[in-house]
Amino acid sequence: MSRFEKLKAKIREGKPISYEEAETVLFRIGFHMKSRGSHHNFRKDGYPKNIAIAKRSQLLPYQMQLILEALEYYEE
Repeated sequence: MSRFEKLKAKIREGKPISYEEAETVLFRIGFHMKSRGSHHNFRKDGYPKNIAIAKRSQLLPYQMQLILEALEYYEE
C-alpha cells in the first residue's frame, strides 16, 4: 500500500491528520491553493465547494469532513 493510500485510509477511518497531510491529499487530487489570512483556500474547477483549512497540527472535524467529501467525489 502506497503512502498516499495509507493517508486516504486514515482519513476514511476518521483519524486526525495534519495540515501538511491534508495539503498533500488535496494537491494529489488536483486542487490548487490560494492563501488568504489564517486559512488556506483550496479550489478545483468542477468541484462545487471550496475547502478552507487553517494551518495547525491537527485538522478540526469539519475540515476532515470536507476532505473526505472531496476524496469520495473524485473516486466515484
